Amino acid sequence: MSSETPGRVVLELSTDEARTLHAALEEMLEKDPERTAPLGRVYRLLVWRLSAAAGGSGLSGRLAEIARRSGSLEEFEAVRDRELGPILEGLENPENRDP
Repeated sequence: MSSETPGRVVLELSTDEARTLHAALEEMLEKDPERTAPLGRVYRLLVWRLSAAAGGSGLSGRLAEIARRSGSLEEFEAVRDRELGPILEGLENPENRDP
């Protein structure tokens, strides 16, 4: 007998497939946020798992480390916001972007 929870299905995507899905969800959420709101959690889950699959150094490496260490989406977001929030907010600020 399987030790997995009944009704639970594990799906696997390649990193490229996950990135493509992530980009499509991001575009849909930006174009029509009210209609696509239920997809928001799926988008956030993809961000978490793609971050865990990523490597790198510096900020991206730190984000990957946080994602791999986190046992849930909520834990990932809380630790990310606590440890990297000010840095990420600064990067998202339009004043800090190239013209």
